[in-house]
Parts: sequence; structure tokens; C-alpha cells
Amino acid sequence: MARDTISRRHFMQGSGAVAGGTLIRLGMPAAMAAAQAACTARDEGAVFETLTEDEARELDAIAARILPTTHTPGARDAGVIYFIDTVLGKQLAGMLDRVRSGLVEFQAGLAGPTRFSALDESAQDAYLAERERSRFFGTMRMLTLIGFLAMERYGGNRDSVGWKLIGFEGHGAAQPPFGYYDAQYMEAERDGDR
Repeated sequence: MARDTISRRHFMQGSGAVAGGTLIRLGMPAAMAAAQAACTARDEGAVFETLTEDEARELDAIAARILPTTHTPGARDAGVIYFIDTVLGKQLAGMLDRVRSGLVEFQAGLAGPTRFSALDESAQDAYLAERERSRFFGTMRMLTLIGFLAMERYGGNRDSVGWKLIGFEGHGAAQPPFGYYDAQYMEAERDGDR
């Protein structure tokens, strides 16, 4: 995890493509339904529907180190674990066993405490750095990013913290400018030069 060479903002911006591609594979209606259920559970403080309390605690701790709270909100602030719980119970139910077995394997590699959540943050970061090329870490990274960047009303991204972090001001509909290449055109449109 090369924190010195890439800022958190650049990490999030670069990761948007990964999350977006995954949403397309999930199918937008399925992802939106999962996110809506996750948002409702998060807001109501409901118990987890798919994950056990132990699994949720450990996955939440992992997500919280993938996108930690710093001077800006992180995965825990955005309620990402509720999105993960919902999507693994419905749209990505086929991944649930893989995530569970991955978590067991992940936990088995720990020395000392048997739980990742029991480690201090620096030990958690070091442990994750050793495993960041694993399939389990890749899955957790994907689920964390999707939950962090999902539309707020559909789950995760509580108070639009993910959008605010990357500077996105939209409300879910595609709005111009779509990229830096459209910025000058849109500026000219606003100024009446076109």
C-alpha cells in the first residue's frame, strides 16, 4: 500500500472505474435494489440479514482500513458494511461462501489475536499490505468501493461522503460535463459563447 505515492483522492478517483465496471456487471437495477435495502437497514439500525455479527465486525474492520477515516470520512462513516451485508444476501449471494471462506483463511493467518478487528490500526494496515494481492482482499476492496460510492438513497455513501470526497456533485443522473474534455465546452455554453 504505497501511501506516499498516491493520495486518497487519487485512489478513489482511480477506483471509480473499477466500481463502475462492477456495477455494470451486477446490473444496475439489481445493484440499486441491493443498495436501497442496505440504506434502509443502515438507517433503521437493523441487525444484519446475511452476515453474522462476528463476520460483520471483521468485514467492517477490513473495509474501514481499505478506506479509513482520516480528515475525511471513510467506509465506516459511509455505512459500507450494510451495503456488503445486503448485496451478499441477494444480488451477489453466489459470492457469500467465497467471502466467508476467504475471511476464515484471512483470519487464520493472524498471529496473536484471532480477530483482525482486535489489532491496532498499524498492525491491521501491515497485515492487509501482506494480503493485498489476494482474491479475498480484491473482493473486499470492490465491495467497499461500491458501497462507498453508491447513490446515498440506495445504501452506503451515507450523507454522500463518497461523492463529496471525489468532488462529484450530481444526484445519480448522468450530467455534463462527463469528463475534463467537456469542461471548456460546457463553460462556453454557460457563458453564451456557443
